[in-house]
Amino acid sequence: MSHFPTRKDAMKNTVLRSAIALALLILACDLPIGEFEPTGTQFNIDSDINVISITGNPDLSPKGPFTLGITLASKTSSTENDVLPAGLLLKRRTSTTQHMLLLKPHAVAAGTSNTLTKLGSFCCNQFRASPDAGDTFDIGPITDNADLQELVSLLQHKDISNGTHMWMVQRAVYMVTDSTGLTQAYVDSINALPAEPTH
Repeated sequence: MSHFPTRKDAMKNTVLRSAIALALLILACDLPIGEFEPTGTQFNIDSDINVISITGNPDLSPKGPFTLGITLASKTSSTENDVLPAGLLLKRRTSTTQHMLLLKPHAVAAGTSNTLTKLGSFCCNQFRASPDAGDTFDIGPITDNADLQELVSLLQHKDISNGTHMWMVQRAVYMVTDSTGLTQAYVDSINALPAEPTH
């Protein structure tokens, strides 16, 4: 019996080597295949409000594990108000940072001088850096992703201010944006979160 590889074996080895090389190439690429990008209907803040900047912020928020600071100024002689809705995506300006998502509505006020409001947000790209003070963002669309819309709906009246609950929700976001989607078990866990306190 011959111990030399047959032509069929050689072909199998070639295909295997090619597959391994392709896998390594994909892993080495800067952009993961199918990386989450914001899509949906662009949100436009009130026309009497000027968005000065949206940057990473070191403070804590009860509405999300990653805080962004949005600095606004009124274009009129009085304070102007608006609400950034749940489901709003904040688009990164550099590819090294994650896109961010609001899962709770945020009321914002723009005074006649620059006014800072903290936004509690969630990360959408697991293999990118979370926002730092030097990272900048732009207001993007209200998501049209069905699973993210489901998360918004599930969390509408839920209290996520507890750190453990907040990180559970962050994992749910990554299940949508960086994996195969929400499982029923995870939906059940979100449904079991406590209700927001009534005032």
